[in-house]
Amino acid sequence: MNGPRIGDASVVAAVRDSAAIEAAVRESVSLVCDPEYPEVTIAELGILEQVLFSDDGSTVRIELVPTMLGCPALDLIARDVTAVARSACAGVDVAIEVEFVADPAWTPDRIAPSAVGLLAREYSIAVRSTRTEATCPICGNEALEHRSDFGPTPCRSVEWCPKCRNPVEVVGRADLPLRKVSA
Repeated sequence: MNGPRIGDASVVAAVRDSAAIEAAVRESVSLVCDPEYPEVTIAELGILEQVLFSDDGSTVRIELVPTMLGCPALDLIARDVTAVARSACAGVDVAIEVEFVADPAWTPDRIAPSAVGLLAREYSIAVRSTRTEATCPICGNEALEHRSDFGPTPCRSVEWCPKCRNPVEVVGRADLPLRKVSA
């Protein structure tokens, strides 16, 4: 039998290199910031789904879950991810593929707790998920009043805080059932 066999040093080195490249790309891409919220990474927003290295070692495929299929920032995110991935693969001859996938669907549950806090503090944006109800990022009031399904961007709605009398942008739909999570 000709060619490399499992256990051969060249095969082991290739597998090790593939894993190292995959890890480097994942680490680099996870630091790409969302264009709308420059202090929040796509990993923190739950957009980065997976980084895959093809079996033949010729392609790195990066799957992203868009917050919304019609999001106007998708091209910019794909461009930034591609550039960072190419940089992480410098000196290695691989193709970079970035694809937005619809499965799994993005939900506000994918946002990291640290990003939820940052969105509240820095942007006055509340997040409603199946884990938490949206609260006013200004005064902490939990009794927001729904005003509009449409906010300044397609992925946000507008609510009103009767306590501090401020409009509140909310990521997440008002019809999400709140799930009690046992500790």
